Amino acid sequence: MAKRSTLKKALWWIFGIILFITAGLLFIYINLNRLLTNALNEGFNANIISDVYALKFEDLDVNIMTGSVKVFNVEMFPREKPANTYPYINSTFRMGAKKMNLKNVNLVKLLRSNKLDLKKIELIEPGIEFNIADEVPVFFPYKPPATQETENTNKRSIESYFLEEFSMVNAYFHVVNTAKVREFDIRGINVSLKDMLINRQAGKDVITYKHFDFSIGELTGKLSSKNLRYIHFKDFNVSIDSLYLEETPDTVLYHFADVDAGISNLDIQTADSISHLTMESFNVSYKKKSIDLKNLTFKPNISDAAMQKRFDYRKEHFDVTMGTLKVKGINFDSLMYAQKIFIDEIAIDEVDAKIYKDLRKDFPPNHRPKYLGQQIQAISMPMVIGLIKVTHADLVNTEVTPDGGTGKANINRATIQIKNFTSLPNRDMLTITADAFIENTAKTHVQIDFDYNKPQFHIEGNIEPFDLTKLNSLTNSYAPARIKKGMADGITFSGMIYEKRSTGTMKFLYHDLTIDFELEDKAPWKSTVLGFAANTYLNASNPSGNLPVREVTFIVERDMRKGYLSMMIKSLLDGIKETFVMSKENKKAYREVKKEAKANKKEQKG
Repeated sequence: MAKRSTLKKALWWIFGIILFITAGLLFIYINLNRLLTNALNEGFNANIISDVYALKFEDLDVNIMTGSVKVFNVEMFPREKPANTYPYINSTFRMGAKKMNLKNVNLVKLLRSNKLDLKKIELIEPGIEFNIADEVPVFFPYKPPATQETENTNKRSIESYFLEEFSMVNAYFHVVNTAKVREFDIRGINVSLKDMLINRQAGKDVITYKHFDFSIGELTGKLSSKNLRYIHFKDFNVSIDSLYLEETPDTVLYHFADVDAGISNLDIQTADSISHLTMESFNVSYKKKSIDLKNLTFKPNISDAAMQKRFDYRKEHFDVTMGTLKVKGINFDSLMYAQKIFIDEIAIDEVDAKIYKDLRKDFPPNHRPKYLGQQIQAISMPMVIGLIKVTHADLVNTEVTPDGGTGKANINRATIQIKNFTSLPNRDMLTITADAFIENTAKTHVQIDFDYNKPQFHIEGNIEPFDLTKLNSLTNSYAPARIKKGMADGITFSGMIYEKRSTGTMKFLYHDLTIDFELEDKAPWKSTVLGFAANTYLNASNPSGNLPVREVTFIVERDMRKGYLSMMIKSLLDGIKETFVMSKENKKAYREVKKEAKANKKEQKG
């Protein structure tokens, strides 16, 4: 009987303990929301952030089995009167979220010590407003105020924190930056962080994370800066693997395993509302060493004449569209860590460019343009680009001529290759080769070799046979003449262009040339007589009859206010002019050629 009585007592004790534990768990479960609410509030209030910001939420729901806590209608906002003064805080923010999910929470630790230990935070549809009032914004206190440094306080500063996962879903940001007079609305923000570590040390902050995904659905911004007035884009995204960031008061060090970023539908207006930049998409990949851009446009919002009125001196303005731009083999490490640009290849396709300038305006004072080799060598940032390719390019150059007329030249279906583009000391040449159609009819090949060490370059090229009357749209723009008939049988040219002059040779083969001169300041009969005289004096063909081919030399003095393009065009036009109407020097040289040709014929007959 004694044994049975002892067993009964033991069973009653076990039952009582179980009942007590069950009652306790039931009490905790019933009051858990209240206990957790108090613990979260006390945990927040124990941090020095609570001196400046207040936290409130409506309700929370806890799942004991999974250790997850759902917090509803969360708000964090600046206190009307901070508990302590932190002079270095210059900006504020306000955050509200419909729901905050805390996962894998150590509930026992939270209840016992008010310390939040968890693995994942998820914010659902938060709205965040930033007020930025300094070039370098500081939102939070990061050390106790001076008055508390020697006092006993329960407030904790942020020193070290680890979070396994953080995500923000469909957030909305409103940013007012009074320091730079900017305002942004940012919608559809999604953030995902994994294995984030924040470690604040004396004089140094270290932030690391395994993976970071960030995306923006849409951004609209108003700016009052010297350069930009309005910016808008959609679908911005960036993905970074294994970031390490170390920040000291005067240095930021960082490295990562990979970065991918992209943006769509970019729309930018300049501050003066005169120029407009758009881009369909932009993507960059660190591992692939590539940048891809699609459908870029840069256009003035005003007419060409209105744009030119803004300039006191002669200056060209541009209108450019670009189908695709692909950068291959870019060394991002050298760019980020050493501010040096090393690129294997840049490929540009479907370019439509327009240039407009007013030749009635004076040159700017002391205007002395350098040749392309010297312009590139003057770039301060070290740069090496192995190859630049441009395909399917069209260029329209429009000029208001000194007499008030309009001159226009078209370059169509151009393919351009640029090799050895570098700002570093280099003994090799900058080589540009181009194939294009002048006025969509005269197929032209040109190679230009720019010297990096001397202000000079060499030009060589040829133009295939074409109908000369097809160039009337070009010649009529610059001269009161129309080609009535004539065929070009081929043009070859080469020359050396120095700093102050150029010299070279041209062989322009043609036949059946007739030009109709229309001189506006002359009576019709005078124009007819002068035109007849000009055609009589001009050589209608080259070669003419049994005479040898006329191959002429040209020498052109440079107007030092004009650049390399002007010197090339002027040299080629002088070669064409010399072919039609030779100078004394070329006539003398041609007479020698004719003598030599006659002598050769006699030898052959003998």
